[in-house]
Amino acid sequence: MSKGAELKRELLAELAKCRACRFCVDVCPTYQASQGVEPLSSFGRLQIIRHLLTGVLQLDDALSYALYSCLQCRRCENVCQSKGQALEICRTIHQGRVYLSPSYVKGVEEVEGDA
Repeated sequence: MSKGAELKRELLAELAKCRACRFCVDVCPTYQASQGVEPLSSFGRLQIIRHLLTGVLQLDDALSYALYSCLQCRRCENVCQSKGQALEICRTIHQGRVYLSPSYVKGVEEVEGDA
């Protein structure tokens, strides 16, 4: 299994742990600063990653902005842990960025084809 396929599998497994309780949304500083724009919340970012990985969405500038606007402050993880879920939200967002960022690199198909 390639590194990319393994990372995708790990991301989807972590995303499947989310119970969609949305307690993480209210503590997210970028969600608060945006006055409630859902994609700028931790839960919104997790959903973006899930839908990009499954092919429901295509990566574009707006989705990339949402993913990279995460401050990695871990407030979402603290509330997730306090509610008994303990998802690694910031790590998942970071790994999602790592997995999806080659989509913006010119010639990525050539690089992947050589691996």
